[in-house]
Amino acid sequence: MFDEFVSAMKEQKKDKKPETKSKLKQITDGKMTSFANHSFKVSQGNGYRFPSNQFGYSLSTFSPFFLQNCCDVIRRFLRLEAYCDAVDDLSGPLPKYMSGSAELDLFQALFFPRSIAPRTPMKPAAATQMTEQTLSAMWFRLVAHYFEWLAGISELQYLGDEDKLRLAVCQLCKVVCFSVVYANYNRALGGDEELLHFGSGFYWDPARGNDPLMDDYCQEMKRIINQIIGPVKKVGMSKEEFVLVKLIVLFDCTNLMGLSSAGLEFTRSMCNKYRVTLMEYVGMKMEEVADSKGWSEQEIKNRTMERMRNLLDLPIGVEKLGKLDDDSLAAMVESNYGGMRGTLQQQIHTESRKVRHH
Repeated sequence: MFDEFVSAMKEQKKDKKPETKSKLKQITDGKMTSFANHSFKVSQGNGYRFPSNQFGYSLSTFSPFFLQNCCDVIRRFLRLEAYCDAVDDLSGPLPKYMSGSAELDLFQALFFPRSIAPRTPMKPAAATQMTEQTLSAMWFRLVAHYFEWLAGISELQYLGDEDKLRLAVCQLCKVVCFSVVYANYNRALGGDEELLHFGSGFYWDPARGNDPLMDDYCQEMKRIINQIIGPVKKVGMSKEEFVLVKLIVLFDCTNLMGLSSAGLEFTRSMCNKYRVTLMEYVGMKMEEVADSKGWSEQEIKNRTMERMRNLLDLPIGVEKLGKLDDDSLAAMVESNYGGMRGTLQQQIHTESRKVRHH
């Protein structure tokens, strides 16, 4: 159906006749309405319908196993991060609350991330205190950011649809939480250590908290985030290192069940690929400062390995943080706290726990 929609759009551009354009517009609008209001589910028994074309829009001409120059890789993912962060978006502040449609599901969210949240800048700022009423709005914005980011990772096109869906859903909390860690690390550098920033203006101030459930959730999140920020501060993680470690977090499926054997082997190889890319980048930066510092070759090697150990320890803490986040949100979905019992929320936080054994 999506291919037919794209084809109709191409034909509409070719034919300039008013009557033809009007007719094609009617057909296209009809297809688009049908597509957006589909009646099938993302998962039906053993069959999966998944928007494969959404993933990897920045298609690489290289094999996914090919090691590209680290600087080229970093430039590509810095651009992707800037796009997802909506650094130039002037659409205005996010509404203080957002009621998720009961009909909104994973299929629509993956194809149309903007349909679940406006693309407000993700810069951490204290604009909207986290409460039960603002929980859904924060959740939708972070999930939309994650789905837009996934669309730019070309390696995902090589996974089978079922593995792709499982990876996208089950790694969501880990990747989102790592972005939250990095945002709070940057705020801490500026002396802002009391608040917990979620991005897009959403924050939690313990001095203003008056909701026991929200306060418990944010307090525990902040406690683990502070533990993770320690090693990040120690090495002074750069934005370049952040985008590579974020990819490692996505493809680190050590504790993820439900992938096929082929999918697990592929994600492991991609995780290793980005570890090697990170090693190449760290080594290059160490060599750049070696002359001014008077380091020997052995000292460069030792410092590179020490920095790599600190950076590669981060996914361990992020795994713990992601589990806390997922467990907490699953409980909120079950109790409909903050109106979180929507179709999309259930597909991500509760249905994803049902692992089918092969």
